[in-house]
Amino acid sequence: MGERKKDFVWRYQPNLSSDKAKMLTYIQNRDLHPSQDKTAMIMAALTAYYMPLALHSQGSGSRESLELILLDSATAFVNQLKYACTALNVDPARVGNVLCSAFQIPLFFQSAKAESSNADSALELDNLNDFDLNTWNLAGITTDSETFN
Repeated sequence: MGERKKDFVWRYQPNLSSDKAKMLTYIQNRDLHPSQDKTAMIMAALTAYYMPLALHSQGSGSRESLELILLDSATAFVNQLKYACTALNVDPARVGNVLCSAFQIPLFFQSAKAESSNADSALELDNLNDFDLNTWNLAGITTDSETFN
């Protein structure tokens, strides 16, 4: 007999004109991200955001494995932020400043670095249509062998 599965049902109906409805429409649009379905996208985001704390609260995993899962989450966030900066044409240094400020990391930022970063962002934006979704999305965090097709 196969392994038992967790049944999780969620229904959410935001107002059609709301930002949350627009976000859910984006997630459901296979033309925008043909290599992933909505379940994979939602699970990748939830995994990055909640998995380390969920496993910790259940007493699952060693301190070392939880730390690795947390670092995987951080990598997923960074990759998503890099993609968002490129897609929205936002200077990644501005996002980096927010992150450094949140973790009280001193900034050693030089204007030459900013100009270089802006040129890199422009180049990445030009290549936006040719990107590999698996490079940018939150996928890649795995704590078990479950995959979503």
